[in-house]
Amino acid sequence: MAFAERWNPETSSFHLSRGEVTITLDDVACLLRITIRGTLLGHSRLTEEEVSELLIKELGANPEDALEEVERFRGAHVRFHFLARHYMVELTAVLQAAGDPLEVEIQRERVPRCYFLFLLGTQLFMVTSSSYTHDVYLMYLLDTAHVHEYN
Repeated sequence: MAFAERWNPETSSFHLSRGEVTITLDDVACLLRITIRGTLLGHSRLTEEEVSELLIKELGANPEDALEEVERFRGAHVRFHFLARHYMVELTAVLQAAGDPLEVEIQRERVPRCYFLFLLGTQLFMVTSSSYTHDVYLMYLLDTAHVHEYN
């Protein structure tokens, strides 16, 4: 509680009796015993075209739905409702494509990608007053085999 009372959100630092202190990633790793050996996330904002393309190619959204979603938030966010709907569509597609191994493989990539993006927005990087997640996280889910490498 002492640290919470001394936190200054404008400067992202703590104001202590000896002066201003900033806690680094190394400090957090040492205090909480969390490893920092993974790949750090470093990204910039995606353009509307990039977001639309990702939604179509990586989540299996139809172009009209993707365009509507991009225009709604100017390419910055994806609504949870949109993700939940596409998760169910892709899950159904996996069951229907049981005879075609190539189609099953495509759907098996899209289903976890959609679910992980939903989890990122609702559990890890949660903003309680919103009903969406940032679309940039989709970039990190392009290859789900490497998700465990991120720090």
